[in-house]
Amino acid sequence: MISAQWLDAIDEPMLAIDADGRIAASNEAAATLSGRGRLDLVGQPCSILFPKSLCSRTDLDPGPISRWETTLLRRDGVEISVRVSRAHLEIAEQTVWTLFTIRASDERPESEAPLARLDRSLLDTLEEGVVTIDDGWRVTALNHAAQRILGTPEHTAIGSLCSHVLRSEACQDGCPLARALEQRSSVRNERVHLTRHDGGPVSVSMNCAILRDPCGEARGGVLSFRELTEPREVRSSFVGDGFHGMIARSAPMRHVFRLIEDVADSPSTVLITGESGVGKELVAEAIQQESTRRHGPFVKVNCAVFSEGVLESELFGHVKGSFTGAGRDHRGRFELAHGGTLFLDEISEISPRLQVKLLRVLQDRRFERVGDEATLEVDLRLIAATNRDLEALVREGKFREDLYYRLNVIPIRVPPLRDRRDDVRLLVDHFVHKLAHLTRKPVRFVDEEALAHLVSYRWPGNVRQLENAIEYAFARAHGEVLTLDLFPPDILRGGSEQGSPIPSESVEAARIRAVLDRHHWHHAKAAAELGISRTTLWRRMRRLGLDTET
Repeated sequence: MISAQWLDAIDEPMLAIDADGRIAASNEAAATLSGRGRLDLVGQPCSILFPKSLCSRTDLDPGPISRWETTLLRRDGVEISVRVSRAHLEIAEQTVWTLFTIRASDERPESEAPLARLDRSLLDTLEEGVVTIDDGWRVTALNHAAQRILGTPEHTAIGSLCSHVLRSEACQDGCPLARALEQRSSVRNERVHLTRHDGGPVSVSMNCAILRDPCGEARGGVLSFRELTEPREVRSSFVGDGFHGMIARSAPMRHVFRLIEDVADSPSTVLITGESGVGKELVAEAIQQESTRRHGPFVKVNCAVFSEGVLESELFGHVKGSFTGAGRDHRGRFELAHGGTLFLDEISEISPRLQVKLLRVLQDRRFERVGDEATLEVDLRLIAATNRDLEALVREGKFREDLYYRLNVIPIRVPPLRDRRDDVRLLVDHFVHKLAHLTRKPVRFVDEEALAHLVSYRWPGNVRQLENAIEYAFARAHGEVLTLDLFPPDILRGGSEQGSPIPSESVEAARIRAVLDRHHWHHAKAAAELGISRTTLWRRMRRLGLDTET
C-alpha cells in the first residue's frame, strides 16, 4: 500500500491509527521510541502508547491538523514528554487513517508539502525534506523543508527532471532511487551530495521508497532527506564564512568556533559573555547542534523578562492550587529540557532566592515544582549567558560566588563587532542578500562610501544594530545600491572609531571640488586621490551639485 511504504521512508517517529483507534502501521523510528517492535505495535490500541486519552474518538475524528503536548508510555514504563501532531488521511474510499508524528515537546513543525494521493496537511508535521517523483523521473511535489535545503521554490521544481532539481553526481552514477527500483526494496541512510539552486553544496542522508499502484506496479518514488552535520575534522577545514548561522571569518570568531567544537560534547555548564547584540544565543544553539544532545530539546528562557515569582514557576513549574491563579499543573523549563539543553539568557537578573534554587539544580540535578513536595530529576546541559560582569556583581554581593563558579566552568566570550571589523563586509553582504529575498527589492549591494563608514563605525549595538541599519536603508531604497545617505541618522552622526562625524555637505563639496580642480576635473585621477571608485565619485558629485564643471 502506498501510504505504508511512504511511512517507511520517514525518519521521524510516525504512526498510522485506524478508525477504531488501533495502530495500523508504524515506522522503525516510532517502534524504537516506544521500546517495542513494529509487529508488537500493529493491531494494538493507540492507548498503549498515549495513556492520557489522546486516542479518544473525538481526537480521531476528521479535522484540520492539530497538535498536543502529552506523554508517550514506553514499554519499560517510562513516560516521555512529547508533542504529537495529527493529520487525517484518506488513502482509499474505504480506508481512513489518522497519522501521528511524534517529536520532543519543544520542537516546532515547520514543513508542508503535497505527496501523491496523500493529504497535503500530512507533511506539515515533517522537518525533513520530501520529494516525490513520477515514473518519468519528474518531480511531482516537494515540501518546504526540501525547498529550504535545495534553495528551490516548489513552482520551479514541479515537472522538472529530478536530476535538474537535485543536481547530484549520484544522478549520473549511483542514483539511490534507481537502486531501490532495481532491488525492489527501500534504500535507507544513503549519503548523497546535492547542489543547491545557488550553487552551494549540501550533504544529506537520504531514504528512498518505491510508490506502487494498486496492481503493484512501480509508479515512481519518494525521497526523504535531512542535512548532515559534517564530521568535525572535515567540517572545520571547510567552515568558509559561516558556522551555525554565525557569519564570520575573523580570527576572534574562528577562535569561538573552534572552542564550540571542542566543548560541545562535554556535560559541563557553559557561561557565554558578551555585549548585547553579539549573538550569544546563536553560540548556545551552535553548542547544542554540535553536541550529542542535538536531537534533544533546546529550551530558552530570558531571565530578565519575568518577575521573581513568574520566573520561578517558568523554571521549576508548579502544581494546581500552589498560588492564586494556578488553575492547573504547569511543567517548568527544566522538565521540558530533559534530555537536551536549557539556555538561560540574562542570568545576572535572577534574584538571590532563585539563585539558591538554581545552585541546587546544578549540584544535584534535582528540584521540586512550586507547591509540590515530590522531587524531580532531570538530565540536561545548562548554558547561561549575560552581558554583565558577573565577577563585579559577586564583589558587590549581588550574585552568589558559589553559583558563579558553578556556571563559569566553560567560559566563552563573544567579541564585540568593533573587535572583528573584518566581518563587517561579510555581514553587510549577508544582510543585503537576506533582505533582498524577503522584501523582493532589487537592492544588490552597498556602495563603497557607505561600506567604508560601516566598517569604521563603533557599533555599540553590535551585529543586531548593523542588521537594523541595513533594514532601515532597505526601507528607504528605490534602486540597486544602498548609499550612505540612506542609513539611520545616529549612524551617520556616529562617525568612525575615533568618533569623527561625517563632514557636512558644504565641507565635503569644497574638498571634492579642490581635488577635481587639482586634476583638471579628470574623474579617474580625482577618484584615485580620494580613495573611492569613479562611480562613487560621480554619485557624490550629483548629490552635492558638482555633476558639471563650474
